[in-house]
Amino acid sequence: MEEQILIFRTSVRNARDIKHIAALFTLCPQIYKWNVDMEDWEKVLRIECQGITPPEISKALRAINIYAQELE
Repeated sequence: MEEQILIFRTSVRNARDIKHIAALFTLCPQIYKWNVDMEDWEKVLRIECQGITPPEISKALRAINIYAQELE
């Protein structure tokens, strides 16, 4: 499987949301690097991962009340 970079527009609002994402992604060994651009109005989430799909990430984030839409 090859490495991939996934980019999402998100509903992240604050540092508390970032902490929730960190806790979630710690449980996902397929995700090895990620960040949220809090300066961007779309609060862009960039994920470096392997073996996980955008719908799986969106579903996991929805479970913690963060909505994410993949950007092309």
